[in-house]
This record gives sequence, C-alpha cells and structure tokens, in this order.
Amino acid sequence: MPTKYTVTVTALGTSSVIVLPKPVVHGFNLGKGHKLELIVKDDGIYIPLEEQPSQNSENDIVG
Repeated sequence: MPTKYTVTVTALGTSSVIVLPKPVVHGFNLGKGHKLELIVKDDGIYIPLEEQPSQNSENDIVG
C-alpha cells in the first residue's frame, strides 16, 4: 500500500539535502554509505528502491 510522506529540502554546506523518514530508512535497510538513484521526469523525482541487506549482520544474505 503506497504511503505518502512530506519531506523538507534543507542545506548542508553547499549541498541540498532531503531527509528520509525513519520508516523509509528502516523499511529498506538504508544507512550511511548507501547510494540511491534519482530519476527526474517532467512530473516528478523518483527514487526506485529495493530492500538492501542489513548492515548489521552478514547472516542476512542468503546464498
């Protein structure tokens, strides 16, 4: 079920920053160092996400 969040663009040094809500960060196991793709279209900005393996445990990866 889609969920809508409102986020704020802020500044960090000379960069602009969008802070992701904690449920999004935790739900996709995102953390410092993860890289995300931005897709910019005429009707919006999209961040296609796939769930990432947890950074806390090597046992999360099933081989």
